[in-house]
This record gives sequence, structure tokens and C-alpha cells, in this order.
Amino acid sequence: MTYADMALRRVRMLAMQVAGASKTPQAAAKPPMAIRAMSTQSEAGSLVRLETGSGGVAKLTLCRPKKLNSLSLPMIRELRSRYAELRQAGVRCLLLGGEGRALCAGGDVAEVREGVLEGNRTPVDFFYEEYVVDYEIATLREREGILQIALWDGIVMGGGVGLSAHSPFRIATEKTLFAMPETLIGLFPDVGMTWKLSRLGGGMPIGIFLGLTGQRLGAADCLTAGLATHFCPSERLPQVEASLRSLGPDRLGDMEAVSSAISEAAGGVLPDTAKAMLAPNAAAIERCFGAGVESAEDIMGRLEAESSDFARHTLEALRQRSPTSVKVTLEAILRHRSATLKEAFTTEYRLSQWCCRPQPLSDLCEGIRAVLVDKDNQPQWDPARLEDVTRERVEGFFAPLGPEHPRGELML
Repeated sequence: MTYADMALRRVRMLAMQVAGASKTPQAAAKPPMAIRAMSTQSEAGSLVRLETGSGGVAKLTLCRPKKLNSLSLPMIRELRSRYAELRQAGVRCLLLGGEGRALCAGGDVAEVREGVLEGNRTPVDFFYEEYVVDYEIATLREREGILQIALWDGIVMGGGVGLSAHSPFRIATEKTLFAMPETLIGLFPDVGMTWKLSRLGGGMPIGIFLGLTGQRLGAADCLTAGLATHFCPSERLPQVEASLRSLGPDRLGDMEAVSSAISEAAGGVLPDTAKAMLAPNAAAIERCFGAGVESAEDIMGRLEAESSDFARHTLEALRQRSPTSVKVTLEAILRHRSATLKEAFTTEYRLSQWCCRPQPLSDLCEGIRAVLVDKDNQPQWDPARLEDVTRERVEGFFAPLGPEHPRGELML
């Protein structure tokens, strides 16, 4: 069966569901129901390694290096189990890292796409369980008094951002490659990032720019944006761990003491700024993505009025993204300026479920096909233009989940 046949089958299934549902606008676009249980491939060996040691410091390492530590559902479940062990083990500070070239390069969205097209539970369970784990990590210090320090010593994208970006401390190295490229596959910057992008230390214009474009960042740009809190050469990360252990359990709750220990271990080294792009283009980002921006069309118009290479490259990038995703992402960032993190996670779960529909209802399956399955990088977005994405379409992605949804609303 071809991709087109599978997509057509799912659209017909949706049509039957809609026909039997209420005729209200919200009910006319319900997410597809899961019609059979998910089948997840088993993976050999432990996917997560927890090492506890002296001084109240532990290290949690993602162990799927051949897949750049991308998150599978078994990995998410194992992560939750390991985090549940921390308090009993007397852990006061947790270092989060990954084997190989990445902390985590994202989630296994190809499996999510397959689940949408086949009608299994993967899209429901993957996002639900991922968001629960990420929210528990984000509130780890508040709930358990455990301070997480994320080691961004390589690729940090998508799901890897969710595991780490809400940590009190995020250490970038010369190997850091950070991005939230979801609009390129018809999704949105999730795992609490629409909330975080609305309140970055570098300013909301930078947050909107990063959320819409998925711009890749190195260490210097991560610091400028306020995404990273510290820079440390990769080779000195063992000294960071040793310095933290030397503080002792009682001082690991002192944010200033921990920050100073990281800085001292890093030796005062600064990141290379040769390839940095945020600081040199700060004024243009403010003009195009700040000052009362309320629509994607407004942003495009401001960029078109600029005459810089930055504006030209940004316009090109935005035109490659899903128009629906661009508008949904902007709306989520603007809404979450005044939301709590918990409220943002709840809304993002709704968004994720409305995204898990085939075209013409959502662009996610087509984006994943173009980037990760067929890899032709020629997505056929529907609608294909920003101006054809109506306000009603965008609002539909924020609608509450109906009673027929297999898991219902996200419960945190």
C-alpha cells in the first residue's frame, strides 16, 4: 500500500468519525482515535544508565548512541523509572548527559507517523508519556529538592531539549548544536518550549525567531539567547563533576555555590563567537520579530522590508516550513506569555494530538515523510501558503480533546 493510499484510508476513517459526531466546529475535527494497541520494538540492553556516587551527585546517561540518543517509548519509560530512584538514593544533584555525539537528537517521530497512518496508539502514548516525564524533570527541584544540570556536549534537539532545557543549569560546550526544528516537519516546538521561548533571557523576539525558524545554535548563541547558563570546554566537564562532588550534599542546594563551582571548573574560558549569529543580528531580530508582532504575515512583511543577508536567509527558511506549523507555533508562544508551565504542557499535548492527523488536517505526516522517511526534502504543505492558513484552522489545534480520545487531556 502506498503512502497516498494509507493517508486516504485514514482520511476516510476520520470522515466516518466526524459523521457520527456533533456538528459543532470543534467536534468536526476530532483527532483520530487509536484503533489498536501499539507495538513497540524491543531494544537490547539498558537505554539509560544511572550512576550514583559520593557527595550527593549522580549522573544519568542516555545510551542509544547509534540513534543519537533519540527517544523511543521504552527509553521514555526507563527514564521515568530512573528518575523515581533518585530521592531514595540520596541524590541532591543530577548530571544529565548522553553517550556519543548527542545528548539527544529528538524523538522517534518516524514511528509516530507510522502510528498515525496505521491508527495505532503510538501518537497518543508517545507524546503523553514524554510530556509527563519532561514536566516531572522540569519540576524536579521544586518537588524533590534535586538540582539537575544538563550537559549540552553535542547535539540537543527536539525531545532532548525537553529533557534538559528546563534544568536550573545548562552547560554548553564547543560541541553544542542546539535546535528546535519542528516547524520543518509540520510540528511545533513542544515539551514546554513554547512557554520557555516566550520568556528567554535574550528576549521574546529571539524566542519567536528560534521557534519559527528552528535556527541551529552553537554555544555562544545559546548563551546570548539565555538557553545555556554556562560554557565549559568539553575536556573540563570531568572537573565540573569533581567540583560539584566536593561541595557536599548540603551545599548542592545553594544555587550560587553550584554556579560558582561550574564556572571555576570551566576555567574562565569563553566560547568561540566566530559563527555566532544572534548578537550580530540582534537589531534586525528585534525589528522583525518584536515590537507588537501578532501574525506570521506581519513578520514576513517586516523581513521583506529589510535589505540584509539575515532577512533574506530567514525569509527563505520560513518559506520552507509548514505554514500551518508556523502559525500554530507563533500563536502558542504568544498565548504562553501569561501561562504557567503546567498550563503550557497541557495545551501542547492538545496541539500534539491535533497534529497527529494526516493531510489535509495536519502537515506532520507529510513533513516527517519528506525529511526522515523518503528524505527528498520536498514537502507538499497543505495549505501551501501562510495567507491560506485561516484563523479558524489555527484555533482548531488549541481545542480541548474530546471524550473519545484514548487518554484524554494531559494529567500532571
